[in-house]
Amino acid sequence: MSLTPETRLNRRGVLLLLVLSVLSLFLLMGAVLLTVATRARTAARGFASAAGDPEASTVMPRAMLDEALLILIRGAADNEVPGPVSESLLGDMYGEDGNKVPFRDEPFDAFGTDAFLTEFDDNGTVTTAAFANDEDIEVDNDADGVADGVWLEGVLPDIASPSGGTLSFRVSYLVSDLDARINVNAHGGGGGDDPVGPASIDASNLPPFEDNGWTLVQNGGTRTANADAAPSPRRQSPVLGRPVAGRGGNAYGLRLDRDAPRPATLTGLANQNPFTPGELERVLRPFDPDCSTLPPRLAALLSDLDGSARRLITTDSWDVTCKVGPAASADVAEPQRRFDLTSTPDDKQRFADALFEAISPATIAGNGLATAQWVANVAEFRAALTGSPVATAPLPLTIGGHTVTGVSPSDLRETGGIWVGTEGFVSSGELAGIPMGSKTEIEEILDSPLPITPLVSLVSLRPIILEAVEVPSRFTETRQRDPAREPGRVNVNTCSDEVWRIVAGGNQAVRPPRPSRRLWDVLALAGFRPTVPIANLIPPDVRLFNRDQANRLGSLVTVRSNVFAVWITLEVSDSSTTADSPTCHRLFAIVDRSIPVDYYEGENRNVRQTIRLKRFLN
Repeated sequence: MSLTPETRLNRRGVLLLLVLSVLSLFLLMGAVLLTVATRARTAARGFASAAGDPEASTVMPRAMLDEALLILIRGAADNEVPGPVSESLLGDMYGEDGNKVPFRDEPFDAFGTDAFLTEFDDNGTVTTAAFANDEDIEVDNDADGVADGVWLEGVLPDIASPSGGTLSFRVSYLVSDLDARINVNAHGGGGGDDPVGPASIDASNLPPFEDNGWTLVQNGGTRTANADAAPSPRRQSPVLGRPVAGRGGNAYGLRLDRDAPRPATLTGLANQNPFTPGELERVLRPFDPDCSTLPPRLAALLSDLDGSARRLITTDSWDVTCKVGPAASADVAEPQRRFDLTSTPDDKQRFADALFEAISPATIAGNGLATAQWVANVAEFRAALTGSPVATAPLPLTIGGHTVTGVSPSDLRETGGIWVGTEGFVSSGELAGIPMGSKTEIEEILDSPLPITPLVSLVSLRPIILEAVEVPSRFTETRQRDPAREPGRVNVNTCSDEVWRIVAGGNQAVRPPRPSRRLWDVLALAGFRPTVPIANLIPPDVRLFNRDQANRLGSLVTVRSNVFAVWITLEVSDSSTTADSPTCHRLFAIVDRSIPVDYYEGENRNVRQTIRLKRFLN
């Protein structure tokens, strides 16, 4: 069939439509490609901008620093693979099985036994770095120009690099014990005539407080009427020259619990204005570029020409008030409170029963009668000291199935030199002066000829007794709101010789050996009069008991630590061929492990509550 002219004209229209459709498709594809290219160029420019932004480029290092801090606090998540961080702060406190009884397995902290602690000599030089084995001390974590840490590999896992290689990390720790220092909030400051307790500590002779600095810290930054020297101009607030406000008033009236207000104002006088961890941070980090932006109030009061304040003072130090050691059961879900020697009933029988129950798990085995007799003696001493109506002739008491009659102070000969106080228990250390035995047995010892048969306290034979009892801190406002902790005790294992002389009230007290594993180790030397060599006093004779010194130390010292200043340095290395040289990033934190948390090794849960302050330094 031949095509007519009309048919040929219709076919030309179809071809034209087909050509136009193909051209439209090409235009659409071009528009799509142009859009994709434009978006890719925009994304590339955004990535380049982000790579050059310091804040954006530190997101990953900050996450790694945060994880390194958590590993120090609660241990590594993969606890089956041993790493260079051999122990954690909470693991050391609660035990690796998380038995919830603080310091049950190791009820003390000391250099050489706690791998996380950094040890300094009296000149501030590091002698043992945190987690150091044979590694060289080569890392300057706190930027003071002196090496204080070692590089640890394997703390953090390697991750993929955006450039195609692998990012690997080295970590260094500096952990400084703040419980080994003078607490500017809890020590000194209006303790009055009270001979014991944190307010009796007078640190005015320490270098940071020269030129009237101690008076200024304790009295709100203003000169007291009996001050010999006027405050120097450098201690005036930069705000209109007004006096710097410290805490003022009696230290025991302060609230130092976590919920207490700490306004940290620079002007006026405020009785409830204790120094804050943020103000301590400025003292601890004077070499960092951001130092001038930190709160200045505390630093402005110090005479810190030799830089010693960095290792001598703190604003927070805490001790836990729980029963520790083998007497505590491993399956206890909550810490067991110590037995209070001051708030129990006046009835001697009930007092004796409660005291015996508190200490008997550590003393009853093979020693029930002697323990019962000593507890009865303690009950009689307490009744006599408190002026109780029942403080008359001792009456038989039934303790642990044994019927015994206690010995009161009035029954003992004054010439025997046995401790006789005039007030109630001042500290738990006072128990070391109460002798074992009945009245007849004690008098026979007093009448015995030379060589002297010692009068012995049960405390010297069962030192754990001092861990099971307590005399509550005089910080009544604080203890009402936070009864599980008390502020101001100083760790004798980690404090410097300077701080020990201040805490002991002078040079007369013999410094105990380190580590002192229990309070008794301290009292066995410093709590007794050194009239004869200590080697001849095993166990010590209570007639040589130095009641005043033992009460002072029993109220002021501990063998544990809870608050730490932590510096962490992170080195990041990229194996990519186009990567730059390794970079370093730093973190500073103040960690308080006395704050109760739900601890399980390697699990975060609520362990961040122990972090009082955290700052990324670069």
